[in-house]
Amino acid sequence: MTLDLQTGVRIYQFIADRLEERRREQYPDGREAYEADWSAAHDLEKDFAEAVHADDLAQLLEELADMAAPWCATLTTRQPGP
Repeated sequence: MTLDLQTGVRIYQFIADRLEERRREQYPDGREAYEADWSAAHDLEKDFAEAVHADDLAQLLEELADMAAPWCATLTTRQPGP
């Protein structure tokens, strides 16, 4: 495959479209729900950096555990493969 500017744009758009499809699957309620989750994660990342700097992690670790809980519940309910 020859990689020129036009091919690069096509590949970029293909990836952007797939990411948009994934976002729609994960957030059927719309972009606002996605942006709210992204903002919450970004705020938590900032809080984590500040807590590490201030050596105050206990509260933040609890918030991280709460945020991770939906994924952890999914992992524990999955059945092992063959």
